[in-house]
Amino acid sequence: PVASIPTPFSADGDIHWDGVANIIEVALKGGSGVMLLTAGDSQYLFMTEAEIAALTRFTVERTAGRALVVAATGPWATRQAVAFAGSCRELGADVVMSLPPAQMTAGPGLVAHYQALAAVMPVMLVGCPSHAVLDGLVGEPAICCFKEDGTEAYAVELLQKYGRRWKVMTGGGLYRHLVEWPFGARAFMDWSTSFAPQVGAAYWRALGEGDLSEAARITTEIERPLFDLAGQLDPACGWQVLWRAALSLKGVASHHLRLPQSTATPAQIERVKAALEKLGLA
Repeated sequence: PVASIPTPFSADGDIHWDGVANIIEVALKGGSGVMLLTAGDSQYLFMTEAEIAALTRFTVERTAGRALVVAATGPWATRQAVAFAGSCRELGADVVMSLPPAQMTAGPGLVAHYQALAAVMPVMLVGCPSHAVLDGLVGEPAICCFKEDGTEAYAVELLQKYGRRWKVMTGGGLYRHLVEWPFGARAFMDWSTSFAPQVGAAYWRALGEGDLSEAARITTEIERPLFDLAGQLDPACGWQVLWRAALSLKGVASHHLRLPQSTATPAQIERVKAALEKLGLA
């Protein structure tokens, strides 16, 4: 289980640092061995580069060597991404994940982008780069892992062709990881680590025991209702709204998001509370 860190904000829009600290501690106590910063969950699209750097420093210092730390760039040009990677290395991050500008997936420039980053520190690939790009990167020893973020068909083909070269982590829900498990995906971005880590832990334990039926039950009876509710709460950023509401209800972090995203209303928080109680996660 990989802990994806959902940056929380205070009512006035500042980063809720106590909340970030709590998210890290809950994830560590729950058994996650990786603290992952991402452009998506960590809200980079709504933050300045200075804030991203501060969040990276805070995460490294708070984790204090108790887990791997994956830093991340925004969707930046190569020069900016490489400079930021140098800062991440100096801070003590273990790996840097770089989201290509405009989420590029093809072209020799993308190969050069990742090669430049790999000259600075270990790199996690992300997204759904073309196989031509991946073929140009398989010889780079500092490129060590991959957060797949394309279609499920892309992910399976990635694992079939490159799974012996790179450690692959699935993005999205537990169900997505279950689809990719037979093809060798052995790490998953786990939404539960910050407020209900027992869910991801039970799922992981079921896989380790070869109990695929139990793993599937967890995705169906616990994860699916939450994902369905998220879509009902807000069509644009429903999962982020639900996630922050759950963090608040569990006393972990603030429920606020930055504009132009929507923050959970009191009525929405009550709906999330009822769902968590029904699922035994309150």
